[in-house]
Amino acid sequence: MVCALTTEFAPAERASGDELQASHRSITSSTILTSVLDAMPQQVMILNRQRQVVFGNAAVRALGSSLGHASLLGMRPGEMLACDVAASAPSGCGTAEACRNCGSAQAILQGVDGHKAEREFRVSRTACSGAEALDLRMSATPFLWDEQGLVLLVATDIADEKRRQVLERVFFHDIMNTAGSINSMTEMLCTGDLLFDEVKGDLAIASDTLVQEIKSQRVLIGAENRTLAVQLAPVDSVAFLEALVHGFRNHEVARGKRIFIEPHSTDCRFVSDEALISRVIINLLKNALEATARDGAVRLECLADDTEVTFSCLNDAVLPREIQLQMFQRSFSTKGRDRGIGTYSIKLLTEKYLGGRVSFRSAPGMGTVFAVTLPRQPRQEH
Repeated sequence: MVCALTTEFAPAERASGDELQASHRSITSSTILTSVLDAMPQQVMILNRQRQVVFGNAAVRALGSSLGHASLLGMRPGEMLACDVAASAPSGCGTAEACRNCGSAQAILQGVDGHKAEREFRVSRTACSGAEALDLRMSATPFLWDEQGLVLLVATDIADEKRRQVLERVFFHDIMNTAGSINSMTEMLCTGDLLFDEVKGDLAIASDTLVQEIKSQRVLIGAENRTLAVQLAPVDSVAFLEALVHGFRNHEVARGKRIFIEPHSTDCRFVSDEALISRVIINLLKNALEATARDGAVRLECLADDTEVTFSCLNDAVLPREIQLQMFQRSFSTKGRDRGIGTYSIKLLTEKYLGGRVSFRSAPGMGTVFAVTLPRQPRQEH
């Protein structure tokens, strides 16, 4: 065994090559077992107590081959799936701080301890086509084979299910709030409890918000389905921010709060899709305003050099560490069950369609800063 490895969650130690080979031979010696597992449509892995693959069925081997793995023997599930967290962890899958919130790691550890477990597993990974998100249901079942304690891990793809749930619930939640506001005002107009001049401004804002939410949903569905067309045109940075701030001046989430554009912001022209950038910055601004107390402020900033332009959104609130570790994952949200689409859509649109990158920092004394960096002259293929 290799010891003295670092970890912030699950044990880092791994079995030796000889131990892995012995476990693999023991399992593959049973043609009945391997035939049954190969016939299953789900991805099925048999793991040792060190959470390493000692056998993968046909579905797992096909996936591994498509990801460029010559052999899966000895890999951990996150490594096999090219999870970004596993790739950056010094001791591999399960050993990073973010792994504490990983459904797969939690289920596997329970399996190693002799308990059956099922958890949802969200994977963010970088593929040839850019950033990808996977949603899997991981079922871990402990079993004894040839006097060795192993874990049968079954991964079921629930991406379509989760995508539909999230998109529908987010969309209907937001649209019902806005439609409900319009409905209440029109009912009060009909009963004479309000005069048109008293609410015409609010009605205009609410109807515009409704249209923007429908557009946002259409953009997000197109991005998820890879059918979104990017329309490149010149954009003036400060004028772009001023228009966004003007549009938010009477927005519900901005009431009692201030929005500033940093005076030192760079006023420059760059080429991008203004509609998509608007979706990204609007999401950042809404999240920042929702996290800002009444009488608080949110600041927008633009900095640029010869090749890139960076838009930043700053607020004084500090994100809990647990939230920071799961940022940008589809299906995760600070707003409740099935509300996780805001920061995921920011990353999806920025990295997959606008050719940029997104990052954030959050700490006491600094607050929270989200930054979106875009090329000033992007390539046109996507």
